[in-house]
Amino acid sequence: MFTKAFRSVSVSRKVAMLALFIAVSVVANSVLGVDIGASNKIAFTYLVCFFAGCMMGPVPAFIVGVVGDAIGFLIQPVGVFWFFGVTLGLFGFLTGLIMNGIRTKTVKGLYAKAVLAFAVGFVVVTCIVNSVINYFYSYLFYWDGIFKKGFWIYLGGRLGIQSVVYVANAVLSMLLLVPLYRLPLLGDRRLGDPADRDE
Repeated sequence: MFTKAFRSVSVSRKVAMLALFIAVSVVANSVLGVDIGASNKIAFTYLVCFFAGCMMGPVPAFIVGVVGDAIGFLIQPVGVFWFFGVTLGLFGFLTGLIMNGIRTKTVKGLYAKAVLAFAVGFVVVTCIVNSVINYFYSYLFYWDGIFKKGFWIYLGGRLGIQSVVYVANAVLSMLLLVPLYRLPLLGDRRLGDPADRDE
């Protein structure tokens, strides 16, 4: 549940790395995020959770998603977003499992894992969990207890915007993926054998 590199550093460094990722998540959520309606928000929190999962593992990434979003919500409360920290944490957790659970030694393999992580996250987190939460939140608080539209119609409309947000996060992550893997952020790991840190 932790990368080899993350396990190998001191407790103080672990705490510092978690704090850094949480702080960046808060900034991405409350400062850089743009509210565009009751059920949609443009933010780069997926990017933060993706790299938290890559560099520290599933459990730290889950913590980053939950705590970062909770603090962001306290700074800038918006609708149902207080609950999205759990789903952001789930995205980071899934990313950590995929990026650190599948072994590869090539740049192509690294990108393939990243594409898989974002695809799984999109289906599980964006299409299913977040959309179901938003749908019933709208039913309870915006539609006065009446289903004003079917779930599939609602999902189609929501995914039009969320797909743009998701693609923006995925593209930025892909652009930063190799440069960040080349840095010895948590020890001496290098792109030459990124899977070594997962054992």
